[in-house]
Amino acid sequence: MTGEQESGGGRATGRRLLVACVIGMIAVAVGLWAAGSLVWVHQRYRTPFSGESVAEVTGSTIRGELTPLALATLAAIAAVLATGGLMRRVIGLIVLLEGALLTWRLVDWTTGAHGVDELPGTPPGTRALAVEGVVPYGPILMGACAAVLLLCGLAVLVAARRMPTMGGKYSAPTAEREPSDPDQRIWEALDKGRDPTENDDPPEGGDPRSS
Repeated sequence: MTGEQESGGGRATGRRLLVACVIGMIAVAVGLWAAGSLVWVHQRYRTPFSGESVAEVTGSTIRGELTPLALATLAAIAAVLATGGLMRRVIGLIVLLEGALLTWRLVDWTTGAHGVDELPGTPPGTRALAVEGVVPYGPILMGACAAVLLLCGLAVLVAARRMPTMGGKYSAPTAEREPSDPDQRIWEALDKGRDPTENDDPPEGGDPRSS
């Protein structure tokens, strides 16, 4: 295999990694929003007016960072596409840390108390009581999002230079083309501060100083 073929294969692999990371992070943003909207627990509470009742507590109440992290993931997608090199590695590290944060928050909730002290939408003086039941779908979705973020962050961190940059193929300098229209050449020469009557390319075999 020639060096050119190896380079082309590396670019193709980097492109596939970038596409996979972007798709994965879009799925994470949607998943975190969904995890925050799902009911995580049914918790009993007592109000000073109606006595005891059971409330449905959503993920955004239990883990308030879910929606902000969903928005941060969308911003990270744009940053990964627009940057390259060291800056892209920094973004990959941030994504990796986001996945680690979600993992820690999920483990902390799983091993600790499942309920909340304050229930939104309840009148003043409401007292939160015991948790009646746990709905596992939200926490499972949060854990899946954390795993995808860890994989995407690691991929961006390791393969940042192999991934193409958005618009990178248009960033290479191109040779300036001389317009074919004589009038257009005159105006462009004037725009660049040159004398349009001067000929930069003297005839072959001739002396540019001769008249």
